[in-house]
Amino acid sequence: MQMAMSTQLIPFTSTPRQGQLINLNFPNKSLTITRCVIRNSDVHTSETQRLVHHFNPKTPIEEAVTPPTSWYTDPSFFHLELDRVFYRGWQVVGSTEQIKDPRDYFTGRLGDVEYVVCHDDSGMVRAFHNVCRHHASLLAYGSGKKSCFVCPYHGWTYGFNGALRKATRISGMRNFNVNDFGLLPIKAATWGPFVLLNLEKENVSQKEADSHNVSKEWLGSCSEVLSSSGIDSSLSYVCRREYTIECNWKVFCDNYLDGGYHVPYAHKGLVSGLKMDSYSIT
Repeated sequence: MQMAMSTQLIPFTSTPRQGQLINLNFPNKSLTITRCVIRNSDVHTSETQRLVHHFNPKTPIEEAVTPPTSWYTDPSFFHLELDRVFYRGWQVVGSTEQIKDPRDYFTGRLGDVEYVVCHDDSGMVRAFHNVCRHHASLLAYGSGKKSCFVCPYHGWTYGFNGALRKATRISGMRNFNVNDFGLLPIKAATWGPFVLLNLEKENVSQKEADSHNVSKEWLGSCSEVLSSSGIDSSLSYVCRREYTIECNWKVFCDNYLDGGYHVPYAHKGLVSGLKMDSYSIT
């Protein structure tokens, strides 16, 4: 008799603090880990804390200096940024036009987290970790329309509500409950034409993700201004282009936020069409 081996993936959580005790609970009792002691976390090392404390946000701009090289090259500092910047709060991941019809979906990656966003048959926008609960294979690729998500590894099948519809070759397996093996949800919301995810709020009920709360958390005091005049509704989604840039993410941001400082030297063909005296990025 052939039988599928079953393991359960735990939801994504922030990296535990040094010495923190955590519980990893699995429905399959033979795979239960009761406690795990994290003795050395990359995110919360003393060196990382030293790098953070080196920065003084109250320094006047006239006295500010370039951040230290370690902020761009130290792996532990990058993991801290993932945890504190990208894995907390709302992040834009796509356009509502990508999932305007039932059973539309698109996939992506935020840091180390693979996700799939979809429009279910009830009209709700949902998001899940894009990982099969069986052996951790990626479940969906790219974007498009499907009737369900079928794992390309062993054929486990999931509905657009995340429920496990079919698990192949599990006949005779004890203590297996399909309700324990649905896709792991990620909090999703929409605001204007944007689809947003929040990895920090995975356990919050769907009713709390209304557009007003999302805009306040995401945009703060700018939300009212942008709601009334900041979104051009005549623009339509055309396609998504991805570029791999071999640099730390802050280098790309620094380049844009230098206020055009580099434009006369790096973009000589562009500068002739700009009024550099009044050029602004705001």
